Amino acid sequence: MKTKSIIISVLFVILVMAMNSCSTNTIWEEVTYGQEEPSYSYGELPAMVQVHTDRVDITLYKNLTHYIYLDGVLVKTLDNEKKITLRALTPNTEYHLSITAMDGVKVLKKEQTFTTLKSYASVIGWREMDLFGNNEEEISYVLQLPGGDFLDFTHRYCYYSDEDYRLRRTDADGRVKWRSNIAATEASVSEEGNIAAWSLYTACRVNPETGDVLYKYTPKLKEGFINAAYACKDGGMVIVGRGEVPYTYYFARLDANGRVIREGGSSLVDQLYIVHEMADGNVVALGKKGEETLVAVTFDASGKVVRTSLDSSKDRDFDYDLNFVQSVRDKNGNTYFLGHYELNAGVYYPCSMIVKVDAQGQIEWMHTMHDEGTEYYPGDFYFIDDDKLLVIYTGDTGYYSRNSKTHVALVTTDNEWLQNVTFNDDYAALYAWPVNEQYTQFIFFDKYGRILLLDTEGK
Repeated sequence: MKTKSIIISVLFVILVMAMNSCSTNTIWEEVTYGQEEPSYSYGELPAMVQVHTDRVDITLYKNLTHYIYLDGVLVKTLDNEKKITLRALTPNTEYHLSITAMDGVKVLKKEQTFTTLKSYASVIGWREMDLFGNNEEEISYVLQLPGGDFLDFTHRYCYYSDEDYRLRRTDADGRVKWRSNIAATEASVSEEGNIAAWSLYTACRVNPETGDVLYKYTPKLKEGFINAAYACKDGGMVIVGRGEVPYTYYFARLDANGRVIREGGSSLVDQLYIVHEMADGNVVALGKKGEETLVAVTFDASGKVVRTSLDSSKDRDFDYDLNFVQSVRDKNGNTYFLGHYELNAGVYYPCSMIVKVDAQGQIEWMHTMHDEGTEYYPGDFYFIDDDKLLVIYTGDTGYYSRNSKTHVALVTTDNEWLQNVTFNDDYAALYAWPVNEQYTQFIFFDKYGRILLLDTEGK
């Protein structure tokens, strides 16, 4: 008996020493007493653990003193049976939970490793982004930066000049990191998180950490304009658009100081609509030649054309409403473009499309999303796996109709459509597609497939 008492004393001292050597950084909250005790073997502590996004609920069933550790740190000592909640956990993060109690001469213990759930929704309120100070602001569109932050454009409705647009960066909870009064109407974000912003006649490279303009470039174009820009890994930027002469493209390559390496154009392509950097440092741009031919043009780092690739079809009308809204590159160096054009299928109507260009600059496939009598417009797409794209596109059954349909599709890099879910009526929308007639709410999907509601009235 004396030996047994010594063992109990030693175990108690060990528990007290562990308790005193750990901090209590995690926020906890008591909730209710446990209701039903599960079956357990002798020596195993009965406890139920429920994992959530930023917390874990723990139900304890024994009328004992419990010592709860999270990642080796003592969080709380509890007497009697209870249910507690450990809060302030990071979503999508792995933790190790250890709960210890003493039952007579035995130490009962429960060990569990768990991962908190991903965050599924965030709200960004208009009241925090009233940069004009007169409540005349709307969200233009949203892009996601590596790491989960968002880059969004707002504009003053009823005006729509370059100076009425504003750019800002927020975290996933809507907290503003910086605001910028850049006179630009569109932007692109590279895989490395570099930002280029542009309007019809000016392009600039933006510091993603501060929102400051690193350099600005204005082409000497009288009749031409800028369609897109991209911030490259070497600190430079590439700009594409329409040239001064009809049916010629415009191209410019800048170095890390914003100086021109090469600029100009030719009649090789009628105009270029979007550009993306390739894994080897070249850039690939998409344009059109005539009404029916899509052209991919690859430029090297010095701005020289190194190859072209063509894709033609008699069902197209590229002379009207051809546009691209987004581009991404996969781990194998292939580039994907999301856009829309007019499809000629007896009657002309808008449709969305995805174009894949391989790592050598060749058009590999083009997929058209269309349905007779419905106008489809692209929203956004992201990789949610190495070989799967989450694609969002919206359709209206009439030009001024409010009967909209938003599609969420999962597509492989080999153009295999795994699923295509439809949100009917006015329930969902993307970017500038309103949820209701007041143009106050927008739906956005991030690269993890999370649905984010952007509320421009702070509700």
